[in-house]
Amino acid sequence: PTVVFTGPAGNRFWLFNDGKLFHGNAQGPHRAVIGRNSLLDKTGNEHRRIRAALMNFFSPDSLKKLVGRMDSAVRRHLDEYWDGRDLVHAAPLIKSQTFSVTCEVLFDLQNKEEVEELCEHFKVATEGIYTFPLRLPGTRLHRALRARAHIDRILSAMITRRKDDVLSGRVSAEEDLVWSLVSMTDKDDKPLTDKEVKDNMVLFIIAGHETTAMTIALMCKMLSSNPHCSEKIAKESEEIISHKSEGEPLTWEDVQRMKYLWSVAQETLRIIPPISGIFRKATTDINYGGYTIPKGWSLYWSNYSTVYHQDFFPEPHKFDPLRFEISSSITPYSFLPFGGGPRMCPGNEYAKLEILMTMHHLVKRYRWEAQFPDEPIIRNPLCVPARGLPLRLSHTNDVKREPKRFDVN
Repeated sequence: PTVVFTGPAGNRFWLFNDGKLFHGNAQGPHRAVIGRNSLLDKTGNEHRRIRAALMNFFSPDSLKKLVGRMDSAVRRHLDEYWDGRDLVHAAPLIKSQTFSVTCEVLFDLQNKEEVEELCEHFKVATEGIYTFPLRLPGTRLHRALRARAHIDRILSAMITRRKDDVLSGRVSAEEDLVWSLVSMTDKDDKPLTDKEVKDNMVLFIIAGHETTAMTIALMCKMLSSNPHCSEKIAKESEEIISHKSEGEPLTWEDVQRMKYLWSVAQETLRIIPPISGIFRKATTDINYGGYTIPKGWSLYWSNYSTVYHQDFFPEPHKFDPLRFEISSSITPYSFLPFGGGPRMCPGNEYAKLEILMTMHHLVKRYRWEAQFPDEPIIRNPLCVPARGLPLRLSHTNDVKREPKRFDVN
């Protein structure tokens, strides 16, 4: 038996009781692939401890230090895979970009061959997260677990290098997520085990590029059918960079001024939530709304119960970024793209930064049309364009100009 939570009240109840009254399925294939020692499975003090360290790393002051590196990484990807092309399959290209940016910016992994090898293993591993829990040879889960073993080998070498680099003084520990995890200790001054560090790295790599990539790709799809929005973004971007020299990197302050672009991102996340919902299991009898939900029953929370509800979003099927221009007009707990409360995604500001920077450079350089305007969206398990979102590009004059070189370090 399954109970479905709906509406703002259901959303709020879910967010503040996840990990207390109900938990995820500890036997699911996603736990086997991601690992049982990540933030995803932590509750109580353990969850708060790891989350606090992550929130410190992903704080605005820390993210400001990453802006230059992220800007440079995004530009390099567009130079190599987008410039000079009339047709691109945007979805896989964007996914490749967000993966390499996550590896470089969060883990200082810049060796191209190593990143490509890691990316291939993560593709296989991710396919096994939501699949039938069969470990027989040839199944998705079996392949995913083999890929995870290869990932562990690469991450172990990365952790060893990072320890050596930091302790020898070759690099700073302040801007490195690996060191943040390695140096984390509990109240008894006990550090995380290597297994805990690797499980959390796997979680952050998956969470740091999968949903971000699909959000950017779906924004491209939405803009292809709403060109007036692209023009508004282009105008906003021109105003933001009007004081900058040619090729000068974006700054934290520049990104904070991308108000309309973020409204477009939010409306995309509302129209097509990357994650449709979450299953949990009641660990005790739950009293809610005058009913008692027995221990052991399944619970399901759905994004769609509010984002397509007329009472919270008038004309819900209309793509209208302006509805987010006044945040006070959004009913509390009706729009939760990054969760909320104690279960708020700790990397939401990082994701926002990458979405805005990538879309800024895309709109600044190109205009595009969808080759298949009616291309359907499928879930696999995240929302993805069924054909990879092929876009016909036209290049703006900006991309043809010779940029100055700046030291982003």
